[in-house]
Formats: sequence, C-alpha cells, structure tokens
Amino acid sequence: MPKERQRYSRYTKEIKLEAIRRVLDEDQPVQEVIADLGIRHRDNVYEWIKKYKKYGPDAFERNIGKQVKPLEKNEDEKQIQILKTEVEALKTYLEQILHCEEEKFKAIQTLEGKFPIELLCNALDVSEVEFYEYRERHGIINN
Repeated sequence: MPKERQRYSRYTKEIKLEAIRRVLDEDQPVQEVIADLGIRHRDNVYEWIKKYKKYGPDAFERNIGKQVKPLEKNEDEKQIQILKTEVEALKTYLEQILHCEEEKFKAIQTLEGKFPIELLCNALDVSEVEFYEYRERHGIINN
C-alpha cells in the first residue's frame, strides 16, 4: 500500500525567515528558494512575506490565543520624520518673512491665544524672557 502524503507541513521560524531573507534581501526567485529549503508551495513564501511586512519577525512566534500587533513603530517614525521636516520648512519660511525680533514678537502676540507662548518662542527661535520684556516695554496686557 502506498504511503499517504502529509497534507500539511509545518516550517520553523528559522526556515520562514531564511526564505523571506533570500527573496527580499538577495532577490532569489521564490522557486529556487522553495527548492533549496524543501518548502512544498511557493504560496507559503508569499504569505510569510506578507506577514513579515505587517508584523515583523514576531509574526512567526508561537502565540497560541494571542494577537500579534502590527508593526507601528516604523509608521510612527516615518510620520514623526515627516512632521519634523514640515516644522523645519515652516521655521525656514518664517525666518525669511519675519526679519527682526519685533516682527517675531508681534507674531507671537497674535498667536498666543491659540498656542502656548513657550512653544511659539521656541518655534520662532526667540527668548521667552525677551518676549515678556517686549510686552512690558509696549504696555501690552496678557490675553
């Protein structure tokens, strides 16, 4: 009687990560990788790659009954970098249109009801103490 083939194969975390590394990092064809590593179906590798991109290497931990959270750090870091770039661009623009300290102080005065003075002074690269002294010199009352 012929031996019945195993319907499902389980692969170790190391095999999965090796397959992913070869395909993504070394640009090896999936067919070559599955042949070298003894993986039965190329679809397995494509699924592993999707999981890896979404969850990172932790996607292959044996967490029975536990949900693995998607990688958010990379997305958060990208968003932070975008925001930092935007802030830098806006600061550069403000430096070009606000030529002197007094213009910067007037801008802070205009915006102080909407944003904290400390934040505005930092954004416009002026001393908070100097802003308060400007206010005092010009008899400006706190909003």
